[in-house]
Amino acid sequence: MVRAIELISRIYRKVLLAALFTFCMVHAYCLIDNDSTKFEILINSKLLKEIKFNDRFLNSIDITPGKLILLSTADQLYLLGWGAFKAIGKKSTGEIYSFAFTPDNLLMAVQNKELCGIDTAGSLAKIFNLPNDKMGISAGKYVMYVYDQNSQKVSQSLYLVAHGGKYSKLIEIHKPINAVIEYRNSPLFATGNTLFHLDPKVREPKVFVALPSNDIIKSATIDTSSNRVYVATDNMVYAVKDSNVVLVTDKFGGIIRFLDGGLIVFNPEKKYLIRILGVENKITSQFIEPKTSQSKEQPSDIITNAMVIDMVKLKLSDRLIINMINKSDANFNLGVDEMIFLSGQNVSSEVIMAMKNAMRRKASNAPNNTKQ
Repeated sequence: MVRAIELISRIYRKVLLAALFTFCMVHAYCLIDNDSTKFEILINSKLLKEIKFNDRFLNSIDITPGKLILLSTADQLYLLGWGAFKAIGKKSTGEIYSFAFTPDNLLMAVQNKELCGIDTAGSLAKIFNLPNDKMGISAGKYVMYVYDQNSQKVSQSLYLVAHGGKYSKLIEIHKPINAVIEYRNSPLFATGNTLFHLDPKVREPKVFVALPSNDIIKSATIDTSSNRVYVATDNMVYAVKDSNVVLVTDKFGGIIRFLDGGLIVFNPEKKYLIRILGVENKITSQFIEPKTSQSKEQPSDIITNAMVIDMVKLKLSDRLIINMINKSDANFNLGVDEMIFLSGQNVSSEVIMAMKNAMRRKASNAPNNTKQ
């Protein structure tokens, strides 16, 4: 297996160098926002029409070791420069679903139910089988993650993949996993409107941030220089740090990656790929109260009614939800109307009782506590 991976690495580097020499680089279109944030348009529908490109790109993107952008259709990988792109390797005989670079800069792609690399002929070649088909893939600092993103499946799982192709299941939920990134050596995974933090040792998810219920998180990325996490819906991008959230843009959304101080935003359905510059300067002075109803003074592990409902919708077990309630700082509203609403959202009586107990503990521990 080591020899096979080394061979794939050498072939990929040769293909990458060949592609770089054949690029015809053009200037990107630029827009300047009112707040001086700069938007560089690298791909739009006009450009695709001009070059007669009619294939549909996947909802997947990654940054090469040479800091170029890698895209793919269902059967062909492409390398993007400033407004031009080049096919990489041969067309796939199977269907590509996702791809990512490993921590040691090897390109891996999910094809059907296989994890593949590039062989000597420039084709995708199986390295090992995956637990399921149509999986997403993401890189950590030392490991890879693969995850179910097939909405037709009853259960969805996140797996850790170590060297040698050994993988272990980290968690199983009942909604598709839309994105996985690594934050401080632990995975964050997005499902629905919530980004969860998962400690691989105890394997219990904790809410990292939750957007309004109608905002579905489509992608996430991290600026490793500042540990700033970004999440994107289909038409918005947010920055997250220490439970605070700020809107980066409501003009674009989609699949996001961070590159050289700029945020790459790719939306294959709307046919654009842009780079946003000046993000850090904008958000540093504009962090606002997050839409999770957490204030800046509240700790990042606070739990609310809405978060409990979200966990129920994810079909997490009562035992797991109660455990998270007991470990978190509770801020529940448990008036009569609110408890009726919780019951209507299929929150069990056991979970509601745990919420009540958490608020009692909070009241008894409050300074200058008086009996009401």
